[in-house]
Amino acid sequence: MVNDEVVLLDTYVSMFGMRVRIALAEKGIPFEYREENLRNKSPLLLEMNPVYKKIPVLIHNGKPICESLIIVQYIDVVWKDRPLLPSDPYQRAQARFWADYVDKIFFAGRKLWTMKGEEKESGKKELIEYLQVLEGELGNKPYFGGEIFGFVDVAFVPYYCWFYAYETCGNFSIEQYCPKLIAWGKRCMERESVSNSLADPHKIYEFVQLMKKRSKQDPITELEHRKKVVSDHFNGQVCTIAMLLVVSLWPLFTLPLWEVMRLIFVGRH
Repeated sequence: MVNDEVVLLDTYVSMFGMRVRIALAEKGIPFEYREENLRNKSPLLLEMNPVYKKIPVLIHNGKPICESLIIVQYIDVVWKDRPLLPSDPYQRAQARFWADYVDKIFFAGRKLWTMKGEEKESGKKELIEYLQVLEGELGNKPYFGGEIFGFVDVAFVPYYCWFYAYETCGNFSIEQYCPKLIAWGKRCMERESVSNSLADPHKIYEFVQLMKKRSKQDPITELEHRKKVVSDHFNGQVCTIAMLLVVSLWPLFTLPLWEVMRLIFVGRH
């Protein structure tokens, strides 16, 4: 598809955007990268993803595709060279299952830099448990799909560059618990599609520290943002009870409540 116009709306540190970058690189698809400021979203992002208003968004010949795993599957269907998903229906279903499971890491990992005390330790325990389950699925295979780098690897490997931030915030070593995953991550990094797409782990840690600082300095703005997101999810008809919970309980929680609302009422990636 020589004359295709492919644009990616993304942000550098997003593990979800990294998935799309890797998939495009694996397929050898040239694309225009547009960095989004998530505190000041572009009109194009709001137009292309009016429902969730978030990255990544792939714009293919003017048509938007949203949600990272859906985008990667779209790429795999449209550009058939170097398939990422298995051809066997059962193996394909299993790959989708594990790719979906991977995102449990996101919510557990957030607790390491948004929580304190027992809740932070709980997040660390959850993260290790999820990683150990994934390591069990990997087993002794070089990649999750066997000998071939594939869909689950694309879904999971962006988290590898977040490991440093998790470890530093949680004061632990992932390699101590999951040595095979670390070996797998290093193996994936030998691929240009991965090494050129993943963010610098130290820049991710700097980003995490910046987010922590902003949440302390700008609590009112953060609260207003949460209220707006809840309102958006209810199509402008804000549930009084939900709003009261957001306003009254937010100071007790560092984990963004809008993410909890999104899980309950909308769903995940």
